[in-house]
Amino acid sequence: MPGQHAILSPSAAHRWMNCTAAPRLEEHAEDKGSTYAEEGSLAHAYCALKLKKFMRYDFAEEEKEIAELNEKYHTGEMDEYTDTYYTIVMEKFNAARQKTRDAKLLVEVRLDFTKYIPEGFGTGDAIIIADGCLEIIDFKYGKGVKVSAVENPQMKIYALGAYEAYSFEYNIDRVRMTIIQPRIDNLSEFEITVADLQKWATDELQPKAQEAFGPNGKQAPGEWCQFCKVKARCKALAATSIKTATEHADPKLISVEEMASIVLPQLATIKTWLTGVEEYALQQALDGTKYPGYKIVAGRSVRKITDAEAVMQLLADNGFTRESYVKPTELRSITDLEKLIGKKRFGELCKDYIVKPQGKPTLAPDSDKRPAFNAAADDFSGINLNEDGE
Repeated sequence: MPGQHAILSPSAAHRWMNCTAAPRLEEHAEDKGSTYAEEGSLAHAYCALKLKKFMRYDFAEEEKEIAELNEKYHTGEMDEYTDTYYTIVMEKFNAARQKTRDAKLLVEVRLDFTKYIPEGFGTGDAIIIADGCLEIIDFKYGKGVKVSAVENPQMKIYALGAYEAYSFEYNIDRVRMTIIQPRIDNLSEFEITVADLQKWATDELQPKAQEAFGPNGKQAPGEWCQFCKVKARCKALAATSIKTATEHADPKLISVEEMASIVLPQLATIKTWLTGVEEYALQQALDGTKYPGYKIVAGRSVRKITDAEAVMQLLADNGFTRESYVKPTELRSITDLEKLIGKKRFGELCKDYIVKPQGKPTLAPDSDKRPAFNAAADDFSGINLNEDGE
């Protein structure tokens, strides 16, 4: 396959299946990467290394990647989370071998999707091939967005590639897709018949892929714009955001009904556009682009002491007591402690001393799975009642 990355990447399928113009608009956009991506790459390398060592596969590539990124990103927390992934995959593999003696576990395997997606290819984290049910397992190290396996197009594309490659060896009629996102305790599974998967591929995936691969894709702004590389310059996204803010029955005030039916549903999309514009314009200005009427200025800065020991000695020499200028020892944050000793171990040791107060109220659609905020319950928190409610 030409190039390092597929034009129609499975990981971006949710975006290009909704906005078929996105792949060609993004094609030449610079991808600078991020520390989050590098951290995720290291975690994936550990996941693959652990499985490959057990299966006695070659793991030279993983060792190379770990050597490059380990010093910068490795933590005890990463060891724990990649162990979780390894354990879940091995449990699934052992269960498959009980039903199919020659079941296979494939790790970081290249998959071909060209039957449905032009020049389509990708790499599956872990695939278990057995009679009856094919397993597709994907590791997510991010914790910003919870990812569901249910009707997930990326996972279904991987499933199609694996089925096309290995169905001639095994009698497969179902596919189970699993996303393991251990940093937020997310284990999501979805199962589909091969017949339904192939119908989706023919009726939905293939037509969208053909349209997205060609030069005449259609722009369609939505929540899928969040990770688009050209969201800041997308005129369709800008027009949708501006239209949402301006087109109402009353030209001066937005009604409750309009707020609920027009503005709130588009709020995430508008935020995506505004944030994208702000970040893009700043980076362009830093790179030398001149925006008429604007200049780069220094943001708010916080004063810092360059030599704490010297300052403490100076204050002591001038008669100040140590207690007046040195803070008492403080316990590190929960996040720091979990990174230090591991999330599971910390939870076991300190569970009796950890509480999670009710979060700040936020507006969400009725479809959100979280229970409705109960302000009255919060008002009475901490009040003990006897058995009679008194």
